[in-house]
Order: sequence, then structure tokens, then C-alpha cells
Amino acid sequence: GANVIICSKNCKYKNNKIIVIKSKKIRSLLSDISSKFYKLKPKNIIAVTGTNGKTSVADLFYQILKLNNKNVASIGTLGTKYKNQILRSKLTTPDTITIHQILEKFKKEGIENVIIEASSHGLDQKRIDHLPLKAGIFTNFSQDHLDYHKNMKAYLNAKLLLFKHILKKGKTVIFDKNIKESKILENLSKKKQLRLVDINQTREKIKKILNLNEFQLNNLSMAVAAAKICKLKEKKILNSLTKLKDVDGRMELVRTFPNNVKVYVDFAHTPDALLKTLHALGSTQNKIISLVFGCGGDRDLKKRPIMAKIASKNCDKIY
Repeated sequence: GANVIICSKNCKYKNNKIIVIKSKKIRSLLSDISSKFYKLKPKNIIAVTGTNGKTSVADLFYQILKLNNKNVASIGTLGTKYKNQILRSKLTTPDTITIHQILEKFKKEGIENVIIEASSHGLDQKRIDHLPLKAGIFTNFSQDHLDYHKNMKAYLNAKLLLFKHILKKGKTVIFDKNIKESKILENLSKKKQLRLVDINQTREKIKKILNLNEFQLNNLSMAVAAAKICKLKEKKILNSLTKLKDVDGRMELVRTFPNNVKVYVDFAHTPDALLKTLHALGSTQNKIISLVFGCGGDRDLKKRPIMAKIASKNCDKIY
């Protein structure tokens, strides 16, 4: 029933009755058309990328704004969350049509603050191109998704698309100066005249309020920095921190038994995430760690032996 078909250059489709347009940049064009079709967008859209921590940052940002009675939504691994609703999704970053459609719906419903998890697949496939982002967050970088990207350089370049191409001049980059990729982000920001926000000062302020391990502290610091961009006063943000709940599946304490055995759930799916989780538990509990874990073979095969070694070195029992 289509009047016009737009497809990639290598598409073999022909039809004398229908106009067929062939494009070299088919995904980018789809994104552009979607953004023009669904014109309305919330005022504050923030995208978060990185190997680990995206879901935590997004969920903590959502909680902070909700606790301060701001209309907020998040799009990511835990689904699309807004107004006490959760719409589940199989993708961390939905397809480009769905994203623009959802954002117009949010705008119509008076939701002006949105955080989106930008996966490397999503960035590489132009799913969040043509979004008027207020800020981009870079959490960290370590091995993952090499089944798709083939090498670490291509994987990092996919993450950096957020800052190289999507963020416009004068917008904000939230990052941790202590990671080795910070120099790349600093150089990129100079070239594009982006505003840099380092989380170190925020981290120190949070330390005085909450006793958290390092990676939880980093994730929360980024969420706080993002909340400030939405014109929420720092004092109000800091006052709400003690009311935050554990993020689902992120160092989540699900049970404490009478004999003080604690059960945590963490969806650590990379070597770096597994190591940090086990270090955090080891340093706080100083007890026997039994680990139930797996590493599916349908994706990045190279990380499996690395994760097995980390498990073997840092646990007392492995299931």
C-alpha cells in the first residue's frame, strides 16, 4: 500500500508503478524523517552511554526528579518509565521511529525531562540521531559487544558518536575525569565547543550523605549532574538522596536471612562490571562470597574466559 519506497543503494527492489528512492544513508534518512514527522519534543532530553552504569544512571535520574515532583521519563533496559507506568522493551535503545513517537507523546502529556540509554548498537544504527539533546553522559568504557563491533576501537567510536555527531555546539558533556577516555572527550568538546561537567565535586558532596561503593557513587554523581541540567536546585537534589531505592538488578539486596547471609542480584554482563561488583561486596562484607553466574555464548565469546578468571579469583564458591 506504500506510494513511495526508500531503500539502501544495494537493494534490488524494482516497481514501475511505485517511486523507489535509493539512499546511501538509509538509517540517517529514516531518523531525519521520523524527527520531522513527530515534531514535538520535551525540553530536556539527556542521553547516557558507556559500557556499564547506563541503567543505574537513568533510573537514579528518574527517581531524583520524581522525588522532587518533576514530570520525568526514562527509556532504556528497564523499559520506558513514566507516570507510574512501565512499557517493557527488548531493546536498550528503541528503534528511531518509536523513539520520536514516544518523545512526542511525552511532550503532549507535559513530560519535559527525559533520559535515554544510548547503546553502542543504537548509536551505530542512528537510532537517536536528530534528537535535540541537552546533554550527553559518558559513564565508562571496557570490553563488551565485540561480536558486533569486532574490535575495541570500533566499539569506542560507536560510543563517541553521541558527542561527535549528535550533541550540538554549546550542549553539555557529563563525564568522570579519572577515566582514560576523558582526554578524548576533552579534545572533542574543545573542537565542538561543548560544555564539560566533571563529576568529582558532586561525588564528594554525595559521599558526605551516603555510604556507597565507588561505582554506585559514580553513577549517582552523573544522575545528580543531569538533574541539575534540568534546573533542579542542588540543595533539593541532595535532600532527596536518602529516599532513593536500589536500582532493579544493580547491586540489589533482595534478601537478608536470620543468620545474616545476604543475597544480592546484579546483572553484571562484562568483565569490568563483574570485577567491580565482587570487589564492592568483598570490601564491605569481608565474608564468603558464593557466585551464581553465567556468560552466554551467543554474543561476545572473548569475554567468557576473562569473566571465568575474575569469578575464580574473587569468589569462594562458583555455581
